[in-house]
Amino acid sequence: SSRYGDDMTASILLLVCLAVPRYIAATVHTVIAGDINDLISTLALVADYDTVLIPPGDYVFDLTGGSPNDLCEAMPAVPYGDPNWPALAPNLLIRGTGSSRSDVKLVAAVFFSGCRRNVVIENLSLYSVPTGPSGYVWKPVEVDSGTGTMLRNTYIQVPVIANPQDCYNGICFRALTIYVARAAVMYSTIEANPPVPSMGANTGLQDEGYGLCVIKSTFAGFKKGLDFEYFVENFQANPDVDELNKNYKIYGNDLSQNTIPIDADPTVTNLFSPNTPKGQGYFVNTFIDILRFRVTTNPIYDGPYVPIKIRVKKAKKAGETTIYRVPSAYPEPPPGFISASEPQYYQFDSTAKFGKKSNVFFKQSDIQSKFPGFSGSLTCMYHNGTTWTTVSHVVYGGW
Repeated sequence: SSRYGDDMTASILLLVCLAVPRYIAATVHTVIAGDINDLISTLALVADYDTVLIPPGDYVFDLTGGSPNDLCEAMPAVPYGDPNWPALAPNLLIRGTGSSRSDVKLVAAVFFSGCRRNVVIENLSLYSVPTGPSGYVWKPVEVDSGTGTMLRNTYIQVPVIANPQDCYNGICFRALTIYVARAAVMYSTIEANPPVPSMGANTGLQDEGYGLCVIKSTFAGFKKGLDFEYFVENFQANPDVDELNKNYKIYGNDLSQNTIPIDADPTVTNLFSPNTPKGQGYFVNTFIDILRFRVTTNPIYDGPYVPIKIRVKKAKKAGETTIYRVPSAYPEPPPGFISASEPQYYQFDSTAKFGKKSNVFFKQSDIQSKFPGFSGSLTCMYHNGTTWTTVSHVVYGGW
C-alpha cells in the first residue's frame, strides 16, 4: 500500500524496482535532433520495452512518393497469427523530449496498424499534408492489430478534406481510426486546419475497436468529433452499464467545435459515469490496462487488469481515474536500481479532486511474479517529472 497526495489531477508515475544484476534494462535510444534519417534508422533497432526519445526539431518525411510514410514499417517485423497473439506483442515508448509537444514536429508521418506493438506516443506533434502527384492525404493513426495505442499529450493536425477521398458512410477522412484494438487519447488535441467543421466531411476519431479512453482532450473542426460504430453493434441493442464503463472512458473533453460532437445513441452515451464519484470510504478497482489485451471467451477481448486498487478516503469532486502499465522502463531507474525485465512502471491519472490522502494497493503476488528468484524487499518510487522519490509502503497479506 502506498499513499499519494491530495490532488491527483497531476499525473503520478509509480515504479516497483530492485537492484539485481540479472534483470537487464531495455535500451533507451536518442535520435539525432532534426535528423529524419536517424529517426528511421533508430526505429529499425527497437526491441521489446525500448524507449525512443526524439529531441526538438522538424522531421519532414517524403512528400513526393504518394505512399504512406509508415513509421511502423521502419520497425522490426512482428510475427502475426501466433495463437497467443496479442499476448506476445512487444512494447514501445516514443516520446518527444521538448518542453512542449510543439517542439517535436513529425510532418507526413503515419502510424499504421498500431505497429503490432503496445505503444505510447507522447509529447510530440503529427502533421498530415498532401503527398505525391495526386495530393493524397494519409490518416496519421490507424490501429488494427489487436494491440493498444496511446496518444498522450499529443497534437495532431489534418487538412480539411472537402472533396471525396476514400469516403465511407459519408465520411471522407478520419484523423484516427480504431479497428480491432484498444486505444487512448489523453491530454491531446486533434484538429482540422482550419478548424471549421462546415468546410469538410472529416471525422476526428472513428472507433470500431474493443476499448477506448478519451480524457481531457480536444477534437475541433470535424463533421463528427467522435464516431462510435462499435456502440451501434454492441451496446445499443442491449446496453450493459458495467461493461460499457469498464471499456469506454470518455470524460472531460472539449468536443464543442464539431458539427456533431459524438455520433452515438444518446441512450448509450448517457450511461457514461466516472469511476471515482464524489464521496468517501470506497474502493476503485478493476482497472483495465488501456494498452493491453487478454483473449478470453466472453468477452472476446478483455483486460488484463492492472493489479492495483485505490481506497478513496474522500473525493470532493467526481472524476475519472486511470492506471496503465507504461511500455518501457523510462525514466530510467536511479543509480543502484534496475527494473524488472518486464518493467513495473504504472501511470496514474485522475480528473477527480481528493480531500484526503488515498491509499494505493498493489497485488503483491502479481508484482513479485515479475521478479522470479528474488526474495528480498522491493522498492516503490514515483517520478515527479524530474526526480525519483522513494514512497513508503507496507506489505499486507490477503491481496
